[in-house]
Amino acid sequence: MNPIRMAAVGTVTIALILYTIGTLKEQRGHRASAGVLGFLSAGLAFDVVATALMIAATGGIAPTVHGWLGYSALALMATDVALIWRHWRASGDAPIPAGRHLYARLAYLYWVVAYFAGAALVMAAKHARS
Repeated sequence: MNPIRMAAVGTVTIALILYTIGTLKEQRGHRASAGVLGFLSAGLAFDVVATALMIAATGGIAPTVHGWLGYSALALMATDVALIWRHWRASGDAPIPAGRHLYARLAYLYWVVAYFAGAALVMAAKHARS
């Protein structure tokens, strides 16, 4: 595997860990705490870097199923982070509304599906070359 792709895989895995911690904190606490904001924002930053690295590793923005799945998952998580920050700015530590809380869970689950679909595609490509 080329070094850029390896960096992308490591970076997106860090994003997964950060998103997971932030989402679990939000789902359990029902609040936009500093920890939730920090973990989700850091997860988003790592996801953006990972996406840029994946684009660099493949030589461009290819209209593949995995590419669109990844871009849409990134967009959902970016929306989730924007919404949690908007809630925090407007309401501080007030409980997160049920609809917003559900969106966070669904966006995270979609992102995890995209993560594992990407891992499966990498493994399939690796075995095809063997």
